[in-house]
Amino acid sequence: MSSSRLTTLSAALLLLICAVALTEGLRMGNNPKKCCFDFAKTRFPLKRLVSYKATSPLCSNQAVIFRTYAGMQVCARSSDPWVKEYIQYFDKKNGKQ
Repeated sequence: MSSSRLTTLSAALLLLICAVALTEGLRMGNNPKKCCFDFAKTRFPLKRLVSYKATSPLCSNQAVIFRTYAGMQVCARSSDPWVKEYIQYFDKKNGKQ
């Protein structure tokens, strides 16, 4: 094999490795950190909750994660009426409205 052909082959291999590494890095960067797959079946007591955050739009289920005083995280469907009520409560409490 000639040196120019070996150089071309090496450059092509390096380009392929870089392309794979780049696309893998982009794919990993787009993964949400926390998604919900199990949800609270009943209304959770508001007095036990500290805050909430919405899950990423990249999650398959749009949900809200409530944090309790005990440090637990409780997933709830953002479409449930009680969840909307709690979101309004926390937004008002934190001056978001």
